[in-house]
Amino acid sequence: MLFIEFAKYLDKLETTSKRLEITDILSDLIKDLSTNEAAQAIHLTLGQLKAPFESQKFNIADKMMVKAVSQAYQLDESEVQESYNTLGDLGDVIINIKTQNKSTGETIDTVYTALLDIAQIEGKGSQEKKLNKLSELLNKLDPLSAKYVTRIILGTTRLGFTALTIIDALVVYLNGNKDKQLKTDIEFKYNVHPDIGLIVAKIIDKGLAGIQDIKMEPGVPLMPQKPQRLGTTEETLEKMNGTVWAEFKLDGTRVQLHMDRKKKLHIPLTETPLFGENMEDKIFVKTFTRNLDETTHQFPDIIQAAKEYINADSVILDGEAIGYNKETGEYLPFQETIQRKRKHGIEDAVTEIPLKYLVFDILFYNGNETITKPLIERRKLLNKLIKKNDIILANDNLLTTDPSALEDYFMEAKNKKLEGLVVKNPDSEYQAGARSFSWVKLKRLEGGESTQLADTIDTVILGYYFGKGIRASFGIGGFLAGVYDKKSKEFKTLTKVGTGLKDEDWVYLKEQCNKLELKEKPSNVEVAKELVPDVWVKPTIVTELRADEISKSTQHSVGYALRFPRLIKFRTDKDALDTTSTEEIEELFRLQSK
Repeated sequence: MLFIEFAKYLDKLETTSKRLEITDILSDLIKDLSTNEAAQAIHLTLGQLKAPFESQKFNIADKMMVKAVSQAYQLDESEVQESYNTLGDLGDVIINIKTQNKSTGETIDTVYTALLDIAQIEGKGSQEKKLNKLSELLNKLDPLSAKYVTRIILGTTRLGFTALTIIDALVVYLNGNKDKQLKTDIEFKYNVHPDIGLIVAKIIDKGLAGIQDIKMEPGVPLMPQKPQRLGTTEETLEKMNGTVWAEFKLDGTRVQLHMDRKKKLHIPLTETPLFGENMEDKIFVKTFTRNLDETTHQFPDIIQAAKEYINADSVILDGEAIGYNKETGEYLPFQETIQRKRKHGIEDAVTEIPLKYLVFDILFYNGNETITKPLIERRKLLNKLIKKNDIILANDNLLTTDPSALEDYFMEAKNKKLEGLVVKNPDSEYQAGARSFSWVKLKRLEGGESTQLADTIDTVILGYYFGKGIRASFGIGGFLAGVYDKKSKEFKTLTKVGTGLKDEDWVYLKEQCNKLELKEKPSNVEVAKELVPDVWVKPTIVTELRADEISKSTQHSVGYALRFPRLIKFRTDKDALDTTSTEEIEELFRLQSK
């Protein structure tokens, strides 16, 4: 397919916010794609080059893109910058200034290859090389194609859909209408191998049978299972048919660990090993976050321990990494643990913030998937694999049918200054990507805290307000927060927040929002006119909030609102689609009423 035809599809997608129209347009696009270009095109529609876990980034900022545009079209850089300041979008700047050029016949493949080459340039003089190749590419393209290439590079495509919408489009492509079982089959495969480009290519090639070739493998993270919420131990036991497997709920960072002793690990030339590792014979070990980002470089201590203390040829583990005080043994709060999330100074961080990796599940073992085995069997296998050590440990657990024993275990967690328990059905499979009642968060007991909502809520920032008084000096005085509704595939508003932030938090938030500022409302955000923020931002920044209570609301699009909300922390380990669900909000309202 010529890239100009692909750009026309992107333009159609941008001009509608209707979910069914978006699905139909994507389905038509899939029909027009060849097998060889399908993965490239689908990733580009999502503003990426590869699946998220492959971590292929452009690392090109607005300033460099302004230079590339001015160089490509032989314009003064200040002229381009002035137009950018006025229009707020470099893609629109190109449409305004580049009217004479016509397409030179670039295809999806040739443009994608050029973009990948640009992204992979590293080392000395890399910025200048990127600039030259980028301006050369822009000069070859017609205005519409150049507009979307620019937006893809800067991450400002604003098309308002996710991989889940593409799955809906695949159902239409295969069946012509809604087919719940067909969607379930494709979603299952995506959840255990979340590369939507690969899935589309396989379906174009062989139909639904094509995705049977896609298997779980070390190096490809699964979408994590997440817990639901219930209010009491009795209700939880009833949901689990009388027997529960309880584990301490840790306030750390979710880590999925992948190891394959028979697979070699490619090490970029820019990276150097820690702990005196041999570069010539490096075992494949990687870690990923709950939102599929690779974090291997952050956890050299866990990586080294995995090689020494996990007795398996290949394995995928799910667990929580949490910092601890070396003197007292107590676990550290999330905000201290998350300081390990840095690119530089890792050796110092390992010493300053030692970690324990508390594993609660095994998803793959020696070439075979284990997710379909009952939890109790998976844990028996897990316990056999981990040799005695101080870094990688199986998380504590309690198997019981007794409500009082469960309550005692809950109080033990609280005494350890932990959040509470995650209670699981011991006979359940691991449900990748699901939020089901086979896992339940228990953060309070009946008759517990009553002066405030007993649980926190994860939201995503949709925009911000300038504020008045002293906050006006920060350029921000409050923000609009929402949650992701999986059914409508939209972000819905839940609350406005203006408390719980220190001065440095406001400064940090303004800096982050500046990077994500949008000229107009994203098409997948539902908001009332009276709540429209002064500045829209790309839904990316996840915040954990606490409130006194949840109330019903006719103003907020989720149907509920938070009373006296305040920021607890920024959740840099979570994705915008991983907010508290609308169903959970309803459940929390029900529990609060009880």
